[in-house]
Amino acid sequence: MQWLEPWEPVRTSMDEDYLAGWEAELARETGPGHPLYRTPAKLIARRFDCDDALYELEDGRVAWVHLTWIQRQERDPRWPATVIYPSLEDWEREGLAADHADWIA
Repeated sequence: MQWLEPWEPVRTSMDEDYLAGWEAELARETGPGHPLYRTPAKLIARRFDCDDALYELEDGRVAWVHLTWIQRQERDPRWPATVIYPSLEDWEREGLAADHADWIA
């Protein structure tokens, strides 16, 4: 996969504490009614210009998430904002492509 700005992969460039911090924040923010509540998720990429992150789920889907960094459970299950894609390829075609087009515009 070719990563395009403003996204960057994190699995090879960041240490385990960094990855664990983003994964823990996702777990803290999600509550009952949120699609990722109690769902194991592994950080695989993030936008370097904002708090958007891409997580891989155990079943092969990926989730784009805009973390709020509230450091506690959100009361509204619409937060953190989340879009789940069937695969990394689907996100690459839809999410990454749109973000990159906006970035270079």
